[in-house]
Amino acid sequence: MTVTALLINGCGRAARRPAQASIILITIDTLRADHVNERLTPALSALSREAVVFDNVFTSAPLTLPAHASLLTALYPPSHRVHDNHIAVLAADVPALPSQLQEAGYATAAFVSAIVLDHRYGLNRGFDVYDDQIEGPERPATETLARGEHWIETARRPFFVWFHLFEPHAPYRSGSYAGDVSAADGALGGLFRFLRERRLWDEAVISVTSDHGEALGDHGEQTHGFFVYDATLRIPWVLKAPGLRPGHVRRLVRILDEVPTIVAAAAAAAPRAGGPSLDGVDLLPFLAKDNAPPLEAYAETFLPRDQFGWSELRSIRTERLKYIEAPEPELYDVVADPAERANAAGTRAPEAAALERTMAAIARGAPPSPAGAAAAAADPLIEEKLLSLGYIGSAPPATGSATAADPKSKIGSYNLIMSALERSEAGDLTAALAMLQRAGRLDPGVAQIAFLEGSLWGRIGRFEEARRALERTIALNPQFTAARFKLALALVRLGQADRAAAALEQVVRERPDDFRAWHNLGAIAYSRGDIDRAEQFERKALDVRRDYAEAWNTLGAIYLVRRRPAAAADALDAATRLAPRIAQAFHNLALALQALNQADGARAAAATACSIEAQYCKQP
Repeated sequence: MTVTALLINGCGRAARRPAQASIILITIDTLRADHVNERLTPALSALSREAVVFDNVFTSAPLTLPAHASLLTALYPPSHRVHDNHIAVLAADVPALPSQLQEAGYATAAFVSAIVLDHRYGLNRGFDVYDDQIEGPERPATETLARGEHWIETARRPFFVWFHLFEPHAPYRSGSYAGDVSAADGALGGLFRFLRERRLWDEAVISVTSDHGEALGDHGEQTHGFFVYDATLRIPWVLKAPGLRPGHVRRLVRILDEVPTIVAAAAAAAPRAGGPSLDGVDLLPFLAKDNAPPLEAYAETFLPRDQFGWSELRSIRTERLKYIEAPEPELYDVVADPAERANAAGTRAPEAAALERTMAAIARGAPPSPAGAAAAAADPLIEEKLLSLGYIGSAPPATGSATAADPKSKIGSYNLIMSALERSEAGDLTAALAMLQRAGRLDPGVAQIAFLEGSLWGRIGRFEEARRALERTIALNPQFTAARFKLALALVRLGQADRAAAALEQVVRERPDDFRAWHNLGAIAYSRGDIDRAEQFERKALDVRRDYAEAWNTLGAIYLVRRRPAAAADALDAATRLAPRIAQAFHNLALALQALNQADGARAAAATACSIEAQYCKQP
């Protein structure tokens, strides 16, 4: 093992680490290891000069949620059972290392920057504070770090704090990947100054890593999640701890090994006696003894399967060889062929078979959970936010589908779909539709393409085209509930309320927690004058999602019709507090307050409605 990092002090004697040092864990989403350099990341490079730098670290999945689940549990995805974003949650029976630190007396907090790590996915376990209060799909690193710094100011010692920064995940806010890398590093430099000012720089364990990389065109992939080549699996890891001499570790290690090593460096806690074994190992003893065992790195991506019905991919990597399980298997000598270009699976079959057996033991060797994988609850608002980040979401596989295609043969379609999402987020819906139509000609049987096309037609007000695309989606996959919901919206705009209501009724049969479907059923009933059913449906929506402003607005309108202005004002006050940009809710609130003879309040509400939408500028 080539390593210069030793647990010794300058005089050559063993250094005594402070008992239970505080821990600061930082994950920079989508950061490639080869983009950590003096030019792009001066703050992180400066930290590296005082730290142990692990040069060959590999993640377990090129996706944010499963990779972070592996980081925080020290388990491979087959063991923690989170295989994709937004599909499953970390189940209660899976041990999480933040809980271990909490039990050891640590104050614990997490500050995350994207909806992908919302608390509903289970990573909040073990944290006293889990700050995921994000207005849109993501928030800037500076805001996330500021909130965490405020927590550190009053946190008891020792503490464990995890910062998740979303730059440089696409879409790139600066206009380029490199620009977003620099933006994240700039924000990190501010945190490092704060830690020095608070005398934590030399006292705490500081670890900076990533969840996965970014392909940037490698093997035709532009972003991440579709393939399992090293471009998206190799990540940086920089570890600074009291008594840990700076240096480089060049042997292969895994994201699974990070938290066990960090916990040991902080002298924080020991694994629970009799608890489940971890897939990751504490690397600290091997740094000084130069006898680290050879490790293999397993990785997988289920995104091609979950989003498009193509094949999932699994890989296993050693210091020299990399095997990828796919419909067309791949084997690479990553020493002689680091770019993974020359597939040797046919000429080195015994080595491929040996690696396949190792991978199979990992992929299928985890003890079964009594409850199985915990499915994520449907939340259409989160689904739309994820879509803006390039995660289309899953639909049940269509029955009778053929053998899943190899993602290698689908990279052209995938890139068109991802480019269409990027153009639509930039507001160029015409270009986005053209790309989706090209993708549809390449893969006419992919329901997700038709779904996205129908969604975009709806956004530009072409509801007949939206109807046709969404009906085509459902014909390809009758279980595609999200498409059925969007079809209902298009039918409402086309004046086909009966068909829309029938579609929404099927949605709530399939997804009883779809609060938007209940709300739209309520809106249809209200438009028909069926006030009783409208109230019933809106209350069902609010039973599912108490903070759904649109349902409060319609409920307020119902109370106005019933001549119950006090109840209407209460409901509309809730709507305007939850969503202060809904002009109609302020207009309705003005009507309710006027009926209650609260003239000043009515005028203020009416003025707010007018300031949001000109159509409400007439006095109520």
